[in-house]
Amino acid sequence: MMKITSNLDERILKMILELRKSGILDNRIYNALNSVSRINFLPKKLIGLVNEDVNIEIFDGIIASKTSDIAKMLDIGLRTNPNTKNVLEIGTGSGWQTAILSMIYERVYTVEINEKAYLFSSNNLRSLDKRIFNKLSDGKKGWIESSPFDVIYIDACCKDIPDSLIGQLCKNSGTIVFVKEYDKKHFFHSLSTSDNLKIVRSVYEVYRSKLI
Repeated sequence: MMKITSNLDERILKMILELRKSGILDNRIYNALNSVSRINFLPKKLIGLVNEDVNIEIFDGIIASKTSDIAKMLDIGLRTNPNTKNVLEIGTGSGWQTAILSMIYERVYTVEINEKAYLFSSNNLRSLDKRIFNKLSDGKKGWIESSPFDVIYIDACCKDIPDSLIGQLCKNSGTIVFVKEYDKKHFFHSLSTSDNLKIVRSVYEVYRSKLI
């Protein structure tokens, strides 16, 4: 049974109820969201937006995804692949999504290409969990030394998935969750090694900048 603390903001509670109505029922997602406060992963000047379900530009060109989008992305990943041993996140951002992943997966590897965001997230994550490993690097290269991964999350719009990332998935059950343009709109998609890398479009529409 999902546990929701009474001190959650009313706007967050409303969002959680809407997500459940939409069919996201995995309590691991809600328990993770409930365990990590966004307030610790925003620059001080943006603290007033902590309970708003909006995308927040924390630095120039670096967006912290809104809570409901993170829940949708996790829903796709966990539905497609229930294994929760190793996960790779492409684009650490503020580190908030990384922290949420650490509440679900045994080991979290995260890569950030923007140095300012990397330094900010590293400071946020340093004392959080010893099972989180982060580095400053080009996410398209992945993290081959720590592969294979059960799931790779790419919260960016991708024209094509780099072969280097596909090669770092678990051979029989690996999944990549990413954003792809379809009919001039952006949707979360997934591909899995258990389904011959067939790309599946979800019903979740989002908007994301391109993977750099």
